[in-house]
Amino acid sequence: MVKHFLFISLLVLNLFAVNTDEVSVFDMMDEAREDKFVNSPTSNPKTQKPPKEQDFSRKFVSPQPERITPEQMRNIVPTNEPDISVPDNQVYDKIKVKELLLKATNVPKNVVIGEIFSVEIVADTQNDFEFEFETQLDETNIKWLNKKNFQWIKSEDNKYVGTFYLEATSIDAKTLKVGLDLKRNGENYQSSSINIFLPKLKELRSDENYNHIVADNLEVKKFKTTKFDDINNIMVVEIYGNNVDLSAFNIENKTILKQGVDTINGDFNSQSAYYFAVFKPNKKSLDFNYYNLKKAKFESFSLPVSVEDDDVSTQIGLNPKQSEFSTYKDVTIYSCAVIFILLAIWRRRLSYFFVATIFIALGIYTYNPFGKAVLKPDISVSILPTKNSTIFYTSHKNENVEILDTKGDYSKILFADGKIGWVKKDNLVKN
Repeated sequence: MVKHFLFISLLVLNLFAVNTDEVSVFDMMDEAREDKFVNSPTSNPKTQKPPKEQDFSRKFVSPQPERITPEQMRNIVPTNEPDISVPDNQVYDKIKVKELLLKATNVPKNVVIGEIFSVEIVADTQNDFEFEFETQLDETNIKWLNKKNFQWIKSEDNKYVGTFYLEATSIDAKTLKVGLDLKRNGENYQSSSINIFLPKLKELRSDENYNHIVADNLEVKKFKTTKFDDINNIMVVEIYGNNVDLSAFNIENKTILKQGVDTINGDFNSQSAYYFAVFKPNKKSLDFNYYNLKKAKFESFSLPVSVEDDDVSTQIGLNPKQSEFSTYKDVTIYSCAVIFILLAIWRRRLSYFFVATIFIALGIYTYNPFGKAVLKPDISVSILPTKNSTIFYTSHKNENVEILDTKGDYSKILFADGKIGWVKKDNLVKN
């Protein structure tokens, strides 16, 4: 009984709600923020739809939201996105490049000026990248001997070792500055430098014959003295040494007019070269001494001066015309020519004239088999036919010369004043 009464009551309330103009909660949700009024007057009663039709049509109409501006969006919910107007260095963390560390090891305590010693430097890059190495070394009062073939060798993770072979040239050498640049793709990535205190230097005291060579040993293989020009002699000495820098060979003796070192072969561990000295003909011997590191004392050499004439030598600037063999050869050839000329006159036979003509032509050819030429201006004339030979003369104008010999790309020439030297063939214009 009670159940029937409650059902009838709910049905009556529902019918009453349908006939009223009150807006339901669901209708308010479907409308786009429009205010609802109960019993609101209409402007045109004739066109107004009944309430039931209005409620029914609203259920099938999609709501149209209003457009929201960016300013309104910013005020709705805070964002964690970066502001595009903020510089990158305020948004992203900057990664700091790790420092390049340099450390010197195995530095000797004492060395002699002119002695070769080594210094190792360890470079710690602190990363696993591959680099291009550019090394700088201040060579003030220091000679860097392995500069051309110097390399950094990887020893362990991120560490490289470079061994510098050095020679102190002055007692004023106190420190050594080494710089290292690491490059990636052609751009500088890391740089660092280090100042190293050099070993305590000892200066040797010797006489005027000291040749400034400090080595484990020094040997004279052979030597030869010939005429350099009409006035002076030249001695060429083939030398060999270990743990030595033969380019430093220099004798501070006033009797030596010109000197130098040519054709250095090998490295400082084992090296050979030619030393030459030009001096007056009254000099009886070439004397010099060097410091032997193993024996810790000076050792001396005395090479006697004995002028030789040998036209087969092409390395000591000898004039073939001045040799005894050349003189005998010329006398023999021209003597034969004269004999056959006399026979041709006496016997009146053309064959003797023909033979005499051959001897005369041979004499002319052997006198100067390579002919005469003109040396171009501003050409350097060297002692030996080698690329790095010492230059003893430079032409200032066109000069007439005689070609004495050829060797490879070089020609040995004789000047009008008796000087002999080597020049490139391209620097000569043959007559």
